[in-house]
Amino acid sequence: MLGTLMQGRKYLCNLIDDVYKTKYYRSYFRSGFSNADIQRRTFRVTCTRGNSESISLGSNALCIDKPLEWPTGKRTSFKFHAETEAAMNEQINTEFKAFYYYLSMAAYFGRVDVALPGCESYFMQMHQEEHEHALKVLNYVKMRGGQAHLCPIVPPIDPDWKCPLYAFKTALGLEIEVSEKLVAVNAIAEKHGDLNASDFIVTGFMEDQMKSVNEMARFVTILSGIGDQALARFIFDKDLIENHVLADFNVLKKK
Repeated sequence: MLGTLMQGRKYLCNLIDDVYKTKYYRSYFRSGFSNADIQRRTFRVTCTRGNSESISLGSNALCIDKPLEWPTGKRTSFKFHAETEAAMNEQINTEFKAFYYYLSMAAYFGRVDVALPGCESYFMQMHQEEHEHALKVLNYVKMRGGQAHLCPIVPPIDPDWKCPLYAFKTALGLEIEVSEKLVAVNAIAEKHGDLNASDFIVTGFMEDQMKSVNEMARFVTILSGIGDQALARFIFDKDLIENHVLADFNVLKKK
């Protein structure tokens, strides 16, 4: 029995020494301790060699596969100018602003005392689209070796959108703002000879953005003509949900 214990102690000492020298905690290190020891994180091992040298491992030794020295990363990018990166970060936050406003509009038109499911569904769809655009730009910045900087989103001054005309006028302004930012990002990318960033903006966003501006402008024109007539507003809302909303965003089908 004593011989077995001595062999076990020698094995454990060699194991700890190996871990100490390689600077990595290997997965098999866990097998030497009970679950209770690991949970308490207070287990300590002292291995005494013939020369009275001791090695002590505290609770940090229970971190499996964790290197003692973490590598320091270095940002690597190919012609991704700081000005282009800053412009794209501004674009991300502009997209998130539109995303936030559209969610506010959808919530308003979904209220019981407003009850315009077409407007609610349409703005939920726009809300999702802006969210996807923001993430698309954010992921591109990361791919180019840049850093994404998110800013606080300023909420709408008045979350009571009153009527569809007021909401769609605001939405048109948002789409124009997003488009202008995209044009500015593209101009900065071209100034610094960043063909990839320019192509990303032009082919990935501009055509869809022009379609959104055109669509919002048409809705504003229609709503300006019908005024505040309840029946006309109902017909507009019905046409909106039937012809301009994807099935996944149709709140009537979800309910």
